[in-house]
Amino acid sequence: MKRENSERERLRYVIQADKSVMSDGCKALVLQDFAEKFNEYFDLIGLPRMEINFTNGEYTVEIVFKAERIKKFNILK
Repeated sequence: MKRENSERERLRYVIQADKSVMSDGCKALVLQDFAEKFNEYFDLIGLPRMEINFTNGEYTVEIVFKAERIKKFNILK
């Protein structure tokens, strides 16, 4: 029974680790999409960078970018 539980835990870990991996190509596409959206509000310096962590069954995604200015925009009512 103990071995069965450890095998189940190992399998769960392998499946979760596989889901948490993002290829460099995929990450580059996501960051390019974010950069396009952020450029609507900021003058970016370079591309954003992203860090993804998986802890206790949930993902934490941090996106950081530098900008030289915040663009002025109007809020439509």
